[in-house]
Amino acid sequence: MQPGASEVLNGVKQIIFNILLPELQTEQARQQAMYATLLLDHVVARWDIEGLLLLEERAELRALLTQALAVLGESAGLAPRLHEALEAAQPTTAGPRTLGAENERMRSLVPALAREVWGTKDERLLELDAAVRAYTCNQHRRDQKIVEVGGLAW
Repeated sequence: MQPGASEVLNGVKQIIFNILLPELQTEQARQQAMYATLLLDHVVARWDIEGLLLLEERAELRALLTQALAVLGESAGLAPRLHEALEAAQPTTAGPRTLGAENERMRSLVPALAREVWGTKDERLLELDAAVRAYTCNQHRRDQKIVEVGGLAW
């Protein structure tokens, strides 16, 4: 069995600590090496949660865009872009890079949806507005989880 990404990154961290750090001549170089190990800790910790968060976001975005199509209808100016984004993000097995790209494509439509429902009194649009706001809150929570792992906060 081959080592996973976390094991490889931890191996790189050990090389920095055991081989490179003792050889560095300046304090600045040693500090940069220590910072690199902190970044590696962050990446290792992030690796464990990022896929699940991407899948969670994907499901929420698909539900939001599907709801938007139902509420706004096929005649809405956004309909072709909504269809295209949903088609591109069909439920399949994909790695983090692909999931991230698909999510970004769907995510890019959220501001346009927010503009569509801004200041409305229509009950159906109010439900869509609530869904857009819920997605935004949930995405903020997901983003916080990503940046707070591994002893590093942005």
